[in-house]
Amino acid sequence: MIDASVTMVGDALRRSTVWARMIDGSLPFMGRAAYLEQHWEGLRVLRNSLESTGLCAQLRPALTDTVERLGGALDRSHTTATWREHHVTMPAMLEFRRRVNEMTEARDAVGLAAHAVVRLAAVKSCPMPGEPTHIAIPPVTCVRTDEDEEYFAEELSAATLLVLAHGSDVCRSYHNSMRSSSCAVTAAAIRQALM
Repeated sequence: MIDASVTMVGDALRRSTVWARMIDGSLPFMGRAAYLEQHWEGLRVLRNSLESTGLCAQLRPALTDTVERLGGALDRSHTTATWREHHVTMPAMLEFRRRVNEMTEARDAVGLAAHAVVRLAAVKSCPMPGEPTHIAIPPVTCVRTDEDEEYFAEELSAATLLVLAHGSDVCRSYHNSMRSSSCAVTAAAIRQALM
């Protein structure tokens, strides 16, 4: 199920509007960076949740490694780590944070594992500047019953929709942006565009 999900997430992202805009050059650099920043934040939120609950120990090293690698790639692409001070949390990320908080409070290992698998698969599909995108997704050992498996599949779908929503947020934020003016887009402009 995990291999099929990884393939499905990659295929869905490659067919998405944000991906098409990255390929055709209509999404400016700051939009590309904002998209990867959302993935970085999602991985960080999941890693922190799993560390605080002690759940899904097998997934924590992959999340930690990927957060560090993606953060480092973003540091290099921005030429500094100060982007973290101006990082904008977009609407889909707020919804994702709410969902992770619910699962954390319920100590929902199966749900958290599903979201971790999808987030790792999404980053695996996204090219990181100067980084190989080989990300190994460890086996998920908390799915033990048929009910767990059914719930895991449901959460994989929900997690995929939240990942795709990040692309929609970015496209909406950078609607009709011109490549030549992309460096002038600020965090305030992104927030204004999302209102």
